[in-house]
Amino acid sequence: MTIVNASEGINSGDRALIFDRFHRGDPSRNRKIEGIGLGLSLAREIVRAHHGELMLDPALEGKTSFTVSLPMVL
Repeated sequence: MTIVNASEGINSGDRALIFDRFHRGDPSRNRKIEGIGLGLSLAREIVRAHHGELMLDPALEGKTSFTVSLPMVL
């Protein structure tokens, strides 16, 4: 499954850190925007607990895209 969101994009330095706990992409952000930087880290750990993977896809102009892969269960 792929999830795509319209965005300004993620700079190359932040792409390597995006799944780190407490990472917030823009250090100049004010606290008007809620969050502490745990969402993607927790999402990836939940997917991994189900033997899957959550990946940040290659950069697309004006979009951020993540792919979730989970094993088939028969």
